[in-house]
Amino acid sequence: MINLQLETSRKELLKDNASKFLFFAWALERLVQYYVYKEAERINIGYLDQSIYRTNLIKESKESEEKVSIWLQEMILIGLIRYETDEIRELELVYITEKGINAYKAQTYQMIAANLLEAEESRRLSRWAMWLAVIAIVVAIAAAIFD
Repeated sequence: MINLQLETSRKELLKDNASKFLFFAWALERLVQYYVYKEAERINIGYLDQSIYRTNLIKESKESEEKVSIWLQEMILIGLIRYETDEIRELELVYITEKGINAYKAQTYQMIAANLLEAEESRRLSRWAMWLAVIAIVVAIAAAIFD
């Protein structure tokens, strides 16, 4: 029997998923903006690769570049975006699909990311509440002893 273990903690997994779904939401929003406001059906994939680092969503590093590349591939696999190569201009282009537009309209990935971030904040708040409760108990016991 093969025993496969997850090499990452739940905390890291939730944080990575929140980052991924924030990226999905951000990428869909950028593609919709280009599609609707600039009437550009296709944009250079390098725009999405590089402009994400101008936001506060992801810090630029070798690891984050790999993640962004993987996330773009996931978006293609899911069918949210399509990828094509313009042989004449030697450009890698990406465009939003009907499924991607529907996901954007439904705010699917925005809601998933918001829920994951809210869960992370709730866990952080509950840890603080637990520590405050422990301190309150210690203070109450100390007050009872020295009274």
